[in-house]
This record gives sequence, C-alpha cells and structure tokens, in this order.
Amino acid sequence: MKILMLGWEYPPHIAGGLGTACEGLTSALADQGVSIHFVVPQIFGDEKVEHMVFTDSNRQGVAPTSLSEAMAEQSETDSSLEVTRVPAFLTPYWNPSQFKEAVAAATKRQWASLPKAVREEPVARALIEGEVFGVDLISALAPSQEISSTETSRRRYATDIFSEVERFTADVITRFSREKFDLIHAHDWMTFPAAIALAEATKKPLVVHIHSLEQDRSGLYVNETINQIERLGVSAADRVIAVSHYTKRSIERNHGISAKKIFVVHNGVYPRKAVVDYRLKKTWPRHVVLFLGRVTFQKGPDYFVEIASRVIPHVPDVLFVLAGSGDMLPAVMEQVRAMKLGAHFLFPGFLQGHELEEMFSIADLYVMPSVSEPFGITALEAISFDTPVLISKQSGVAEVLQHALKADFWDVERMADLIINSLLHEELRQEMVTRARDEVRRLHWDAAALKTIEVYQDVGL
Repeated sequence: MKILMLGWEYPPHIAGGLGTACEGLTSALADQGVSIHFVVPQIFGDEKVEHMVFTDSNRQGVAPTSLSEAMAEQSETDSSLEVTRVPAFLTPYWNPSQFKEAVAAATKRQWASLPKAVREEPVARALIEGEVFGVDLISALAPSQEISSTETSRRRYATDIFSEVERFTADVITRFSREKFDLIHAHDWMTFPAAIALAEATKKPLVVHIHSLEQDRSGLYVNETINQIERLGVSAADRVIAVSHYTKRSIERNHGISAKKIFVVHNGVYPRKAVVDYRLKKTWPRHVVLFLGRVTFQKGPDYFVEIASRVIPHVPDVLFVLAGSGDMLPAVMEQVRAMKLGAHFLFPGFLQGHELEEMFSIADLYVMPSVSEPFGITALEAISFDTPVLISKQSGVAEVLQHALKADFWDVERMADLIINSLLHEELRQEMVTRARDEVRRLHWDAAALKTIEVYQDVGL
C-alpha cells in the first residue's frame, strides 16, 4: 500500500501540533509496512529525520542544490517513508494578513518592521535568515528583480496566501500526477486544492484529515475563503478523518457532511524512553503553572491571565509561564501589565527541544484553557512528563483523558479553584499523574496508525 500524503509542517521545524501529529502518524504507519510519500512545502534545508528519505522537487528539470545532494547521500534508501520538499512561502499558522505583512517586509528587506508575534514564528525566523533551495528569497519575492535562467522553472512566490496555495497546487500536480500510488491523504485546508486536483487527475481515492477548522482558529472572524476550501475538501473526499468526536461534530455542523463519512482517529503521544528529571535541579519558585502553545484566540491565553489573577492571592509563591508565540502575544503581555501581574508571569517565547522538556518537567500543572480545541496534543505531552493537566471541556483530548481536571474555558472561577487545590495538595497532583499515565499508555501512535489503515481499507485498499 503506497500513500501520497500532503502535509504542512514536519519536525524539527514546527510551529504547532500539526507537525508533531504528522511525524507520529507517519512513523507508526511506516512501522506497519505502509509506504508513504510525504509532500511538504519547505523553506528549511538542514533537517534529518531517521525514518525518512528526503528528496527535492527541484530535481526534475533543474540541477539539484549541493545541500539537496548532501541530504540524499545521507538518506536511508530502504526507508518506507519518503519526503519531497516543495519550496513554498507558507506556514499553516499564518493568516492572510500575516502572510501579506511577511511578503511586504521581505521585499523591502524590513523584517524588523514585522509584528513580534509574526517575526518569532519558526518559519518566519528561517525566512529572515536564509535562502530557499539556493534561491534568494528577496529575489523570488520582488517583482522588479530579474532572475537567472537556472531559476526560471522555480516560479516567483505569490504575494497573497491563496495565490501561493494555488502556486503550490500547480507544482504538486506537475510533480506527482504521474506517480504511482494507491491513495491520497491530505492534512488541513492548505493541502486540499492540490489533493482534490490530484484525485481527479489520477482517479485515486482521497482521504482528508482535519486537525483544526477555520472556525476553531478564528471564532466569529472566520475567513470565508478558507471556510469554503475546507468545505470543498471534506465534500470531495471519499473519507474524512477527524482528530476527535468534538471535531467530527464540528465538521457535520459547519460543512453538512454525513457522520457516516467521518472517522475519528485520536492523536497519540511518543513513549518517553528517558525523561531528564529537571525537578531535582529545580531553582524555580515553589509552584509553576504552564501554558504552552500558540498565543492565539483559539488557545485562550487571555483566560489564562484571568485565571492567574484569581489564583495569586491564594498561592502567592506561584509563577505562571506563558510559552509560545502568536498574534495575541502583545495584547496578552499588555493584559498582564495592566493587571499588575508581571512579577508572577514569564514569557519565554516559542520552546522546543531541551527547553520544552525542561518546562514540561518542572511545571506543577499544565493548563489548556482552549476556546475550541479539536484535540490538544500538548496535554498528552505534559502527562508523558509526569505533569498533571487542567483542560477545557471544549477540547477533543477531554474525550480520552478521564483523569484530568476539566472545566469550561469561560469558567475562570472554577479553573482557578482547581488550580489552587492542586497546587496546595501535592498528593492530588500525584494521584492524577499516576492515573493519567496509565491512560496515556493506551494513546500511542500505533493505535492511531491501525485506525488510519482501517480508513484506507474502507475505501477499497
């Protein structure tokens, strides 16, 4: 069974849960003997993932870059998972206005003018620092600048996000319409136009995977073009995978899709072979409460601040860590300043690697006050580091975690009470961790892979 999979980010360069989920699922599918060709828009060039073979879409008709050649030499040719990187000026967490700001700044070489929340995104940082597969980004974006003959087959990047998605779609169709595969599996809206076009051209079945809907991300301020692309994708698909029953209901309600067509495959978590015990060297305040994720409307960071203001009078030796980047970060920092909570808050920015492990490990409680969370994989990650969690009832992960504190995202009084009790009673936290750890053992990526294979088989593979 060979799957052509279209995704939007992949570790080690990620900005959210989509990349983590794609890595976990593809690795587990490969372990089950499924052959996957993963197509991802890519502006980086230094990553190496053990279970993947990297290739460069520019190899066809264009001399490969030395970097691509070096990576190809390092790849394991017997891997059952291959990744092709298609150059694209895209990240799944930019909205149309952020994309426009980034392009304008790049063409004028004025990255410093970008809002800090945009500038700190991992994708934006890479754009600021380097080239895209040997093509100077500034040259590729600037309409007035000439490009060399060796670059003419690499089309200029678009100046709005939807045109760039169209450009990426055209590249994917050109590259893969004649490749042999059994099924197309596409993740979230940016991949849907390419996936639909490939399905029509190849007559292969299409499975679309919903990790988040536009309504989840934007609330009342839905971008109708994105909403329509989502609807087109789930309508054209032979089967739809939702990351939770919560998301399944949202797809039915927002896009009018039959429940029979939608299959729920919960995300998993990596088993931790060894977790550094940062707690033994902890020099932080006695109590640490952690928010870790994109600082956007969807994640409820403003509610986190409101909750903190109710906890601090009862637990004064507490530090609230709000880790991440996003468009709401400046407003949330101002909210903390206005409420005079600065002595109890830390904003470390986007964390990954050892910094992320340390933060999960030293936290006494992880809080996820999401307004609309299709799943919430960070809650599972927290538990894998033996950190208890408080999650909103408006999340998919609440379906699979019974031994977690839960409350409605808007009920800040209830959330504050739960935090106070858990911080003041260590035995309660330990009991939650012990019981939740047993639950997480069942939520592994192998289970998600087996359910995904069942979806593939349901369309006749």
